[in-house]
Amino acid sequence: MLNDTDMFLSLKDDEVFIFEDDQEQISDHTHLTPLEVESQGQETSETWKMMIVDDDVEVHQATKLALRSFTFEGKPLNFLSAFSGTEAKKLIAVHPDTAFILLDVVMETNDAGLRVVKYIREELKNQIVRVILRTGQPGDAPEESVIFNYDINDYKLKVELTRQKLITSAIAALRSYRDLITIEKQTALLTQALHDLQQSQYNSFVQNEKMSALGNLITGIAHEINNPINFIAGNLKPAQEYIHDLLALIDLYRQTFPDPGAKIESAIARIDLDYLQEDLPKLISSLKEGSDRIRGISASLRTFSRGDSDRKVPFNIHEGIESTLLILNHRLKANEHHPDIEVVKDYGQIPQLECFPGQLNQVFMNLIANAIDALEESNKGRSFQQIQNNPNRITIQTSLSEDRHHVLIRIQDNGQGMSENVKQKLFDYLFTTKAVGKGTGLGLSISRQIVEEKHCGQLTVTSELGKGTELAIVIPVGSGEWGEMRLIASVRSQVINA
Repeated sequence: MLNDTDMFLSLKDDEVFIFEDDQEQISDHTHLTPLEVESQGQETSETWKMMIVDDDVEVHQATKLALRSFTFEGKPLNFLSAFSGTEAKKLIAVHPDTAFILLDVVMETNDAGLRVVKYIREELKNQIVRVILRTGQPGDAPEESVIFNYDINDYKLKVELTRQKLITSAIAALRSYRDLITIEKQTALLTQALHDLQQSQYNSFVQNEKMSALGNLITGIAHEINNPINFIAGNLKPAQEYIHDLLALIDLYRQTFPDPGAKIESAIARIDLDYLQEDLPKLISSLKEGSDRIRGISASLRTFSRGDSDRKVPFNIHEGIESTLLILNHRLKANEHHPDIEVVKDYGQIPQLECFPGQLNQVFMNLIANAIDALEESNKGRSFQQIQNNPNRITIQTSLSEDRHHVLIRIQDNGQGMSENVKQKLFDYLFTTKAVGKGTGLGLSISRQIVEEKHCGQLTVTSELGKGTELAIVIPVGSGEWGEMRLIASVRSQVINA
């Protein structure tokens, strides 16, 4: 039905042959109607480009007359005319978005039209334009041979083309062209989507490789630190004992010989022996405290950067959180812009998790670092005193779910919060609200992937403008009978040690 294609025709008597000499005569002075002139000047998006290639001027005029009021899907035709194969090649090169071509075969040569077909398909690589071959000399271009050897879409004899058949051919060609254009656009979208997915996977792979390399580097540094610091710590205790003995001997000597002579009295005054005896034990204690702290940092680095095997292992997440806080401690300390960021820890009695520890540590790092970023952002425009009156705070809570099958980890800041629009995009790949060079848009996206895909958990955000943000992790404790037994044993142990 013509209505189904949104097509309109004003011409009557569709069965009149328009290319026979004894039918309706088309004079050399036939002109386009105003509608056809307008359609030729319209943008491509508003018209369908149709090319007429024939060395007979009357064929051009008759075709335009037959299709002058034709529209398909609300768009008229934009007629392009070429009178030889050479002209057709130039015209199609300039107008690759032509929808269909009515192409004569015999023009300046007996196979001029067929050469145009090969040029379009093989040289221009244009497989979209529909080609309707029409000829008045079928002996020069037998249908079976042409259809078999040339990539055309239809073959018509000029004497066969009534107005109605011409319209039918035009509709079929435009439908096919429209569908191919749609497929081409969808293919481009799918190709781009595939490229984006591959890029995302590549970036994720690169990120994982970076984290793996960073983990190996940290482990190596921790190991290198651990060896000399163990040597120092191991020698501090006997050194402390030796110094204690020497100081005791000096006290005994001073008691036994209260008048050692002027020379010794002068030396005692010069080195301030009383102060030395009082301060040296404190110095040794400070060295011991410092070495213990370095050993603690080394242990935290090794905990944070521990490599993951191909299966989950039991892990104390409190150790992971503590090691992360230690690494980020330099950002939590006071500076000229803000006082200390307060960290409130509310750890519940929870069992060890069956997880990939290295990956969860990465999640803790991303979430706590983002909380610090949010607080620093909220500090802009506030004085040191204003921040001190309403101090920055990060609250970390861990607890066991009511069904005792999941661990809940909440990381909350009292920053400025975020809008609903930002919340909706927060975990999107490459989304960031930070300035260029300060954020990659990967941290939270990777964190959600680790929690949800690697640990069958859930990572959610709750935020309100002016009140801060909370990121919540829910992760299963374990699976099966072994997980339940480990849960009971772990909680019982914590209760005993509490």
